[in-house]
Amino acid sequence: MPEHVTAEFRDEIISNEQLDMAMTVLKTLADPARLQMLSALSTAEHTISELSQFVGVSPSVASQLLSPLRAKGVLQSRKVGRHVVYEMTDENLKRFIAQTLEYAALRLEARGAESNELAE
Repeated sequence: MPEHVTAEFRDEIISNEQLDMAMTVLKTLADPARLQMLSALSTAEHTISELSQFVGVSPSVASQLLSPLRAKGVLQSRKVGRHVVYEMTDENLKRFIAQTLEYAALRLEARGAESNELAE
């Protein structure tokens, strides 16, 4: 690649570390049950029982899906009696999840509008 092109775009190239982290985040959100639970946790804290009921999985499966996020400090958990309560305090993650779901809703709206135009 010519030097002037390389220099011009050097600041736009994503570092390998940042790219790896972005892929990790996106892969984490790619699980439907995990995304549903994270969406619920982005608005309020919930017990593992509540989260498992939201997504229709057993509490042990819900716990397995959230365990890596708890281990990395993305989610916090605490025992309240015999219940484990999960909480998300990362405001950036809350915004990211909300924006991701809003974007998906917009894409669905656009798809619906396109279908309606074709039907007319």
